[in-house]
Amino acid sequence: MNNLLRLLVIVGLGAGAVAMVALGLERHNADLLAPLNLLLFVAALLVYMLPAGLAMYRDCKSTAWIVVVNLLLGWTIFGWFVALGWAAGGKVREPFHPSAPPPVHPVPSH
Repeated sequence: MNNLLRLLVIVGLGAGAVAMVALGLERHNADLLAPLNLLLFVAALLVYMLPAGLAMYRDCKSTAWIVVVNLLLGWTIFGWFVALGWAAGGKVREPFHPSAPPPVHPVPSH
């Protein structure tokens, strides 16, 4: 949960910085706004794909379904929040821990 909070703070600060830059520009020259438009597009794409990235980061069991819901229903606010909640609270895969070391076969002597 602590990592999720850090991720949300970073995304929030990044979105705030982008908004401040966008509001601070007073020129309407298309050549000057082209890099900003690209930056805004990339920031929006990152925020849009946040649930899929979180599911992959957490190694959820249903990562594929979370990505499908995010891609197909993420354009609705409800679908995006469903995917985000599923990614944040979904079951994660358990790492494989063998209970006993592998058997050691004795080497026959000559």
